[in-house]
Formats: sequence, C-alpha cells, structure tokens
Amino acid sequence: MKPSVKFITAIYSDLFGSEFGGRPNRYWHYRWSLLSLLKMTDADFVCYTSDREYEDLKTFFFIENNVNKEKLKIVVSDLNKNRYSNLINKYKDVEKAKVGDRCLEIQYMKFEWFNNEDMSYDYYFWIDAGLSHCGLLPNKYLSLTGNHNKGYYESNIFNNVFLRNLVRKTENKFTIIAKENDRNYWSGTVNPIHYKKYDRSYHVIGGLFGGKKELWKNIVDLFNDYLTEVTISDNNLYFEEHIMSLMYRNHEELFHSYSFDIWWHEDERIPDFDIIAHTKKNKSFYKIIEELNNE
Repeated sequence: MKPSVKFITAIYSDLFGSEFGGRPNRYWHYRWSLLSLLKMTDADFVCYTSDREYEDLKTFFFIENNVNKEKLKIVVSDLNKNRYSNLINKYKDVEKAKVGDRCLEIQYMKFEWFNNEDMSYDYYFWIDAGLSHCGLLPNKYLSLTGNHNKGYYESNIFNNVFLRNLVRKTENKFTIIAKENDRNYWSGTVNPIHYKKYDRSYHVIGGLFGGKKELWKNIVDLFNDYLTEVTISDNNLYFEEHIMSLMYRNHEELFHSYSFDIWWHEDERIPDFDIIAHTKKNKSFYKIIEELNNE
C-alpha cells in the first residue's frame, strides 16, 4: 500500500514593510510556484495564509486553476497569535524587521503548524510555496510558455517520481537539505558555545524538510528547546535555519541529509563571472531535485 503524504506550506505575500517583514513582489511568484508543486498529485497540501489573502487564494487555485479542494486546503492563521509571540516580541527589532526579507513568525511556525495535524498521514513535509522558480531551476525544467509569470515558475521536476523517492529515501530519519558553507560561504551561525562540537561547514535550509509522522514531535520539541535556549542566551532572534543547523550538528543521528554547494545554475547570467565553470565545479541546488527524479 502506497504511503500517504502531506505537505505543509504557507503564502503571506504582502508582509514587506510591515512589522513582520518578508520578501517584496512575491504575489505571483508564490501562487504560480505552489500551483506547480501541486503536480505532486499523490500528496495532499495545506497552505496557511492571512485573512487578507484567503479569498484571493481560493479564487486563484479553486476557480481559475481548478485545483481539487481535497488536495489543497487553505487555512487562515494569524501571525500575531503563535506560541513564539512572547519570545519574538521580547527580542524583535520591529524597524529592522520592516525592511527585512524574512518573516520570523513564518519561519518558526513551520514547526508549530505541524501540531495542527491529526496524524492521519504517514509522512509530513514542510515545503516553501515559492520553491519552484527560475532562480533555482534551469530552463530545461521550466515551461517558459504562457504568460510571463507562469512560464518562469511552472516546472515538471516536482512530480510523483520525485515524491516517491523523497519518501523512500528518508526511511527512519528526518530529511533535511544542507548547503556547503565554507568554500561557498552563505551564512553565519549561532554562538559556537551551543554546539557539542562547533562545525558551521554546512547550513541547513528551511525550504524542504520532513519525514515519518512519528519523527516530527521530537524534532519540533528540539526546535522549540534550542530556539528558546539560544535566543535567551545570545539575546538574538536567529533564522529558523540557524537553529536547524545547530540541531543537525548536535544530533546528526536523527537526520537524513542531502547537500549542495551553490544556489546558482548554468542558465544564470552574472556579469563578469563564468557561471558555467562555477556550476561544473560546484553542485547546484536543483541537482538534488534532479537526482530524486531518477527511477
């Protein structure tokens, strides 16, 4: 019997400039990208959003694009009301958040939203709604047809073969993806005192992670514990990826990890930079998705 799978995601595309912060100009990006991710038809999805975007999202997915309401649930979640509110409000620099491109509330709620689930699926994964786009995927995996928005986000690479291999290879571990962080530096980390053995050579990304339902509670508890401990100790609110990177290094036995070197792919155009040579020497993010498309 085929295992059941559910993806948890979120679309809050109007937060830039607000107290929450977030990437600007993502309205169509998130919608077209999630529509493409729904090509994984053997999985169900739940998408959290604000009351401001709820009706618009229902129109886009259910009316304009005929998405099955049994395959995608759209749920309103108020970012002002979450288990991390007190911690965030105590340490958050609101003015800095207004011009930032990452929303801490959404980052942390990636774990808390799992607690809304009834555990009726065998596997749960978080996936960023905007993961399918031309900045991460080369042209060979993009439709490049239809209107401008759709063409640069619609892809055939997130499909049921990818889904099946993602589930099969995670086995009894919690799957994460980590970026090489020495030769191709991407991000700093938390204070080294929090590591059992300090190692920042890989930075865990928050775009895709998960595994068997039985594994989630322990991971969520670890995240909550480390987030609280590190925030108070360092007097700083870190991205969820910093906390996840710490979790990975301190508890590697819990995780099944995929790694890559660079975000760029061969169709990027960067002035005065040999992108072809760079991608030959370094593994692009999309190569992980490509490998999981192999039967």
